[in-house]
Amino acid sequence: MTGTDRRTVGILAVGLASLSFAAILIRYCSAPAPVIAFWRMGLATLILAPVVLGRWRREPWRPAIQARLLPYTVGAGALLAVHFATWIASVQLTTVASSLILMSAQPVWAGLLGYLFLREPVPRRGLLAIVLAMAGVAVIAWGDLGRGPAGLTGDGLALVSGIAVAGYLTVGRHLRLKLPLTHYLVAVYGVSAMVLGLLVLGSGERFTGYDSRTWVMLGLLALLPSVVGHSLVNYAIRHIETYRVNLSILVEPVVSTILAAVLFGEIPGARFYLGAGCVVAGVVLALWLPSGGSLARSKRGLKGGISAPGP
Repeated sequence: MTGTDRRTVGILAVGLASLSFAAILIRYCSAPAPVIAFWRMGLATLILAPVVLGRWRREPWRPAIQARLLPYTVGAGALLAVHFATWIASVQLTTVASSLILMSAQPVWAGLLGYLFLREPVPRRGLLAIVLAMAGVAVIAWGDLGRGPAGLTGDGLALVSGIAVAGYLTVGRHLRLKLPLTHYLVAVYGVSAMVLGLLVLGSGERFTGYDSRTWVMLGLLALLPSVVGHSLVNYAIRHIETYRVNLSILVEPVVSTILAAVLFGEIPGARFYLGAGCVVAGVVLALWLPSGGSLARSKRGLKGGISAPGP
């Protein structure tokens, strides 16, 4: 491994470590899921905006959000808002381990959505990946039955979150081809924050009035997983094959599960490990499909690099 490769792997490791703290920080927030998601996206936009403005002043170029890119920006931002609102709610209702594993199966859901709505053919290995992942979901849900309706609702929200990520990747590919990474993040994060703000208003929840610990956690959520984590993972994907980066993201649920076990005493039961093994096997199969397969295309991403946003 060359020095450049080691540096890129180190950057990816820091990015994954930053993402792994998302679920833990959410658990320390005393606020509803839409409010947490709104401030996470809004603060991340504010942190990144000066970087974009500075680059724009040094290198004047066409505006980041053009009329022809607006539908893609709105679509990607709305799907990202759905992803974060549902995933954060799932973390509040079910275990960190179940929430992250179910959400991380999104490469498989991307292939399934492509088959159902785009009539893209799914090769035999793709079908096996879907069956394995769905079996794993069923086993995890079975294990969460003892947690009552809240646990199962959390599992369902994690699944919706993963499906929203699959849609986000599909819509975001076109936008990412036209924009530098920071411009892309500010545009999509900004739209996501606006959608989430409307959701908070519609739900009647308050934007402010939370304790100081919650505000510290919200700031860290914006800085670590959103700004540092997503930026470094997207940087790494420019220098490492996309499938390797996306496979490495599967390390994140493991790290988060260990942290949850230490901090909150959440020790997964035996059924979780069986279900998680099926889900991970399905994801690995999906990411290792030949380049002609629809599941592989769904995760191959862009030449310029775009990866699943993660938590």
